[in-house]
Amino acid sequence: MKKHFLSILVFFICISACVPELFAQSSRKKYFSKPQIGLWYGPVTPIFETSEYLKPDLGGGVFFRYNLPYDPLKIGIDSSYQSYGSEGVNSVTLIPLYGNLLWLLPIDLPIRFQLKAGGGACKVKMQPDDIEQWEPLLMLGTEVSFPAGKLANVALRLDYLCIYEEHMNGGKKNGHFFNAGISLYFNLNL
Repeated sequence: MKKHFLSILVFFICISACVPELFAQSSRKKYFSKPQIGLWYGPVTPIFETSEYLKPDLGGGVFFRYNLPYDPLKIGIDSSYQSYGSEGVNSVTLIPLYGNLLWLLPIDLPIRFQLKAGGGACKVKMQPDDIEQWEPLLMLGTEVSFPAGKLANVALRLDYLCIYEEHMNGGKKNGHFFNAGISLYFNLNL
């Protein structure tokens, strides 16, 4: 409980540092068009048949985004840490690492809407069997963000992850996960 309280406190301190520029009128698009680095924290939930075996928990991650020559598109690299309690085994830990393409929807509001899709790999660790392997991963997601000054943006992110396990011998089901989180990311002057 103390750990969660400390995380929330750090988040609000970061937000309050950006409040003086929260209502800045100058070109909000310009801030969004810079490369970004950030982190997120929030609930990670198994869905569909995966929810029968694993329990929801909290997770977090980091990401980096860089602009493409075509203005509303960015490429990104994301990674996170997610650990789940289970009825079949003691725990399952996921460490996804994937690239994605982000598309800024052409809606002219202070709030920005993005769609994203990508793929990569996910390190899956199962305990107590001490099984560790890399699996292919597909992701779809969306973000709603707003500038918190020139340096930072705050966002709500919603991501669907599919860990493709049916390709393995004996693999019968893919893993399906839904992540929701609050993101804080910083606009870089690169």
